[in-house]
Amino acid sequence: MNRLFLPLFLVFCPSIFLNAQHTGRATPRLIVGITVDQMRYDFLYKYESSYGEGGFKRLLKEGFSCENTHFNYVPTYTGPGHAAIYTGTTPSVNGIIANEWWDSDTKKERYVTSDVRYSTVGGTIGKVGQHSPAVLLSSTITDELRMSNSFRSKVVGVCLKDRGSILPAGHIPNAAYWFDDVSGNWITSTYYPDSTQLPQWVQDFNAKKRPELYLSAKWDKLAGKDYSQSFADWKHHEDGKYFNHFQGEMPYDLQAIRQKIGNVSVIRFTPFGNSLTLDFALDAIQNMEMGKDEWTDFLCLSFSSTDYIGHQFGVHAEETQDAYLRLDRDIERLLKFLDEQFGKDQVLVFLTADHGAAETPEHLAELRMPTGVFDESKLEEKLEKAIELNFGSPGNYIHNINNQQIWLNWDAIAGFDMNPVDVADVISQTLRSMPGVYDVFSRDELEHLPFEYPFAPELRRGIHPRRSGEILYQLDPAWHADDKYFKEGGTTHGSSYPYDTHVPLLWYGGNIKPGVSFEPVSITDIAPTLSAMLRIMEPNGSTGKIIQALFR
Repeated sequence: MNRLFLPLFLVFCPSIFLNAQHTGRATPRLIVGITVDQMRYDFLYKYESSYGEGGFKRLLKEGFSCENTHFNYVPTYTGPGHAAIYTGTTPSVNGIIANEWWDSDTKKERYVTSDVRYSTVGGTIGKVGQHSPAVLLSSTITDELRMSNSFRSKVVGVCLKDRGSILPAGHIPNAAYWFDDVSGNWITSTYYPDSTQLPQWVQDFNAKKRPELYLSAKWDKLAGKDYSQSFADWKHHEDGKYFNHFQGEMPYDLQAIRQKIGNVSVIRFTPFGNSLTLDFALDAIQNMEMGKDEWTDFLCLSFSSTDYIGHQFGVHAEETQDAYLRLDRDIERLLKFLDEQFGKDQVLVFLTADHGAAETPEHLAELRMPTGVFDESKLEEKLEKAIELNFGSPGNYIHNINNQQIWLNWDAIAGFDMNPVDVADVISQTLRSMPGVYDVFSRDELEHLPFEYPFAPELRRGIHPRRSGEILYQLDPAWHADDKYFKEGGTTHGSSYPYDTHVPLLWYGGNIKPGVSFEPVSITDIAPTLSAMLRIMEPNGSTGKIIQALFR
């Protein structure tokens, strides 16, 4: 390069010079990715008047809010949500099509992270620890961070739910921890390195028996807080079927419930499950010395109790509001901890959700709004009878129905010399005659729908060619296929509609300028945006885009 041109080049292109001099210290010492399970976008503002100044309000005031963030696929469940956030892609690529699905190889239903090759470490012997991320088909931002610097960055996943810890932490983390109801311990799996036993700091944490301490108090509303944002007459819309040990109204005697059920699982259904999760996460940061050197570390922190509480009580319950008011305090506690340990300029925090939540059908019906619950658990029997009626041969033609997908038994269909297209037509016609069904598609039909067909792109992005069912159906707005728990109260999720797809996305830290944007953002944009901030490769299956508004 011409010597005279070089100084001018550096003056007018300072960012290129800085990137060339980029070091680990120029990036955050610690990234904290917060996923709030079942947090609808409107919860940021619905309870705003009751939030303190140091939690959600601080993130909104000092951070950057992407107000128009949606999931760009269906189904909207916990496993796919966490996977999409961290892989930067949809189930069509990362393979996480649901929390459970029919496995055509093993000919049985599988749970997303279940892996019998590995054993429980630190908890009850059995399935509770038999998990790994092996089912995840693409890398995560956490994997790419570790590989970018010869594994010097530390990555840890923490969540009450196994899938909420395992999927974000990726394939090659230092550790992933989740909660065992029976032992009351934070546990892990032998999949992870050096996990023949729990580290001493985890053993010490478990020895404190914090779940029992939290459950020794009653769950009551916070003194001095206004709960008028919740519906005062909501009690008859709360669903006792999901966790049928809450009787009456707050305060709830948690110790009595714990003694009745014989374990500490009730903590999941209280705000104290989130507090326990944060307690453990802060211990992880300190004991694993995260953020203490020049290499960026990453804590994947997921709060699950909001999901359990939402399923049980519904989106308008005082219990749900109380969960968010207490979570607001936990977030304030986290931000203060980060201030003390690192300073705001040395951290990067993002907060989002793995899905939203629906209105309770019974409540909508009382308001004379169209709604309903689709009896998916009874659907297989109805479709088998329809096939028998049309072809004259009784048989087991359907392997499984789940997540509004149908897996056909090709061997049975071939054995009776049936045309698969004709069988699919019978299923489609039968489904279309049922209340609440918007439309039905074979996978081939879905691939050929025009892009502008309502929700066709989202449905396609939710299908993996080797894992998804052969037939899919979509329900009308405010209808849900969750009759097991959802007929009379509580809430659920999983659809392509905004109540399930519209979630918060907040960014906070030293390099984040305060602001707000209403430009469309997809949940899959988070991982490539983090990659751009860190100057590393995006996850290998990423289909998301960098959120430009953050860099303006």
